[in-house]
Amino acid sequence: MSASTYESVSAASKDMYARARAVLPGGNSRTAVFSSPYPIYAASGSGSRVVDLDGTSRIDFLNNSTTLVHGHAHPEIVAAVSEAAARGTCFGLPTESEVLFAEALCSRNDSFEQARFTSSGTEAVMMAVQASRAHTGKAKIAKIAGAYHGAYDSVAVNNDGSGSLLSHSHTAGMPAEVIANTVVIPFNEPEEAVKILREHVAELACVLVDPVPWRIGLAPMSTEYIAALRAFCDETGVLLVSDEVGSFRIGYGGAMGALGGVADLTVMGKVIGGGMPIGAVAGKAEVMSVFDPSKGKPKLPHSGSYNANPVSMSAGVASLRLLTQEQMKRIGELGEQVRDTMTKTIEANDLDWQVNGLESLFRVLTGTVPGSGASSAQLGHLLFQALLENGVLIGDSGLGCVSTPMIQADIDEFGAAFDSAVTATIDRARAQG
Repeated sequence: MSASTYESVSAASKDMYARARAVLPGGNSRTAVFSSPYPIYAASGSGSRVVDLDGTSRIDFLNNSTTLVHGHAHPEIVAAVSEAAARGTCFGLPTESEVLFAEALCSRNDSFEQARFTSSGTEAVMMAVQASRAHTGKAKIAKIAGAYHGAYDSVAVNNDGSGSLLSHSHTAGMPAEVIANTVVIPFNEPEEAVKILREHVAELACVLVDPVPWRIGLAPMSTEYIAALRAFCDETGVLLVSDEVGSFRIGYGGAMGALGGVADLTVMGKVIGGGMPIGAVAGKAEVMSVFDPSKGKPKLPHSGSYNANPVSMSAGVASLRLLTQEQMKRIGELGEQVRDTMTKTIEANDLDWQVNGLESLFRVLTGTVPGSGASSAQLGHLLFQALLENGVLIGDSGLGCVSTPMIQADIDEFGAAFDSAVTATIDRARAQG
C-alpha cells in the first residue's frame, strides 16, 4: 500500500495520532499497537468486525492479540460485565465471583488443583516465577530462546524471537544479575536442552515454556521435547511452568494438555477473561500453598487492589462457559481452513513464506520476494497494510486467530483478501527495489 493510499483510508486516525503524540510517548501506551507511519484507531467492534475512526469495517483476525476468542461485545459477556459493574466495580473484600471463576477454571484440567488471579499475563508469569522460587528455594529460571513471556525482568531475556543461546536483553537498563539468573535453552531440541538444564540444576527453580510460542514462529513443542522436560523436572524437583496466556485456546484444558503434557503451574490470560484485564496461575495445591496466608505469613505474600476484580471475574466465568469443547473444535477447523488458504496462495506465487499455527491460531512468516531486497519484517509490514486495504486486520507480525462469532463467509472473505494482499505486497516490494 502506498503512503497516499494508506492516508486516503485513515485520515481520522492520522489526526488522532497527531493529538496522541502530544500527550503520550510515541503516541501510545502499548508498543505492540504502533505501526508506521501511524496506527489505525479503533472506534468500535461487534462480533467478528472492528470499525475504525473513519468508519471502515474490517474482519478482525487479530482480536487484540488473540484475546477476544468470542469477538467484540459478545452479548453474554456484555451482560455479565454490566451486571457485575452495577453491583460494584471493586471491593476491599473477596467476592463470590472469584470462587465461581476458580471453580470453572479448575474444572477444565486435572492439574489445576487451585488457582490465583491477577490483572495481566505479565503479572501472572511473574507470580509463577516467584512461586517457583518460593517453593524450591532456588533463584534461577530457564526459558526457551526467543520466546516471549511478558515484561517481567526475569523473563525479558532472549525474548526477541532469535534462537541465540547467549543470554541478552533488548531492554535498556536490564541488570546483569537478572540476565545471569536466566538460563536459555533451545526450542524442540530435547537432548541439548536437558544438557544445559543439568549444568544449572543446583540453582534452578523452574523451566518456563510456552507450548506454542508465537514469537519464534507459532510452531508447537514436540512430544519428545515435552517428555524430556517433564522427566527432567520429575527427577530434579525443578518445576515445569507452562505459559499459556496466548496458547490456552488450543485445547479445552489448555495447550500443554492438548499436546500430551502436564505442567506443575500453568499461566493464563487473554481468552479466559472475556476481554477484561486478567491473569491467572493454576497448578498443584502443594506449589500454590506458597500463597496461602491462612496459617500466618505465606512464603510468597501476594496482594493487589485489582486481583480477582469482580468485573473481570464475571467476564471470565461467561467467557469459559461459552468456550465449550464444541466451539473450540469448530474454530479450530476454521483455523485450519485459514492456514490451508494462505498456504495455497503462497505456493501459487512461488514464495518461500511459511504458515504455522494450531487449532484457531495462525501466523504467516514472510520470507523473501524474488526481485526485491525487502527484508522479512518489511514484507510483513507491507502485507499487514495490504490486508487492511482489503478489509482484514491481522497482526503486523503475521499473527492471527479465529473467534467464535466467525462463520464460513468470514473465512472465504479472508481468503480473497489474502490473495489480493499477497499480490499487492509482491508488487510494492519489487517497486521499492
